[in-house]
Amino acid sequence: MESVDRKKLIHRFSNVFARLQYKINFDINNTSSFLLATDLLRDNSKRRLFKIVSANVENTFLELLANESHMTLNSKSIVFLLVKQTTQEFLTACYGYDANIKSSILKESFYTKLLLSDETILLNVPLQLLFKENSKLFRSIFVPIYTKAYDSFIEALLDNLIVEISNAVMFLVINEFSFIYEIRKNFYRSNFLSLRNVERFRNNLSWQSRIKNFVRRPADIYNSQQGIWIIRTTGIYYRTIYANRSAELLKLRQFSLITLIGIEIRDFVVSRADEAIYFFGSSIRYSLTSVLGQVIGLVWRGIIEGLKK
Repeated sequence: MESVDRKKLIHRFSNVFARLQYKINFDINNTSSFLLATDLLRDNSKRRLFKIVSANVENTFLELLANESHMTLNSKSIVFLLVKQTTQEFLTACYGYDANIKSSILKESFYTKLLLSDETILLNVPLQLLFKENSKLFRSIFVPIYTKAYDSFIEALLDNLIVEISNAVMFLVINEFSFIYEIRKNFYRSNFLSLRNVERFRNNLSWQSRIKNFVRRPADIYNSQQGIWIIRTTGIYYRTIYANRSAELLKLRQFSLITLIGIEIRDFVVSRADEAIYFFGSSIRYSLTSVLGQVIGLVWRGIIEGLKK
């Protein structure tokens, strides 16, 4: 019985990752209003990076399945190793020999830190769902909006994992290796061959990442939602889904809490403004219906009296 379940599980893995590989062969341009670090890559380089990430994620999941260690996994370590391994493989494709990235560089990368703060939805949920459809973790986060994790839902979460790891890899490459002309020549689009354009892109990307960390992420947590990237044959899309993130809300600190205070102040001001507008609207409506109505009534009675004479 156990071997039958294991075969079904492996078959489910194969189907999900086969669809992922299929979609990567089509259009993988960013269709959202947000920047992705992969946006400066040429299509062939971007496709190569996504395939490396997809293969590494699949191999990692299958290893966990084979060792039956998915229940005791350290998700932060797995995400970290996936980013490191993918970065090394991607850079090796450029130089033709093995590239070794120091772990200290990865640990200092702002986007890697941001990625590790979301490892629960990023990695734990899709991994547990592939092993068990009715995962407690899934139910605690997505029920009652999503009552069952269909393969399409799992696939969307894996899409997000692949895009985010690819983004973390390119965030590191842009910040640490863009000064090397061979990197720009072999990987980047033609308009990013100059360091000036790369620096402009890097500054915009860094600013967006900090906005995401200090503003959008706490706002999403407070609103019980999660933004995810979805890969389709027509491009990469950004969608917002429901997610109960109460546990993360208690861990917010420093500047993130200021964002929540700002949301509360905005809600208070908007509510009071709505009340004021309603009050003045009611007053104007009363004036028009009573005062103006009486004036019209007097004029009308005057006309009637005039006609009687």
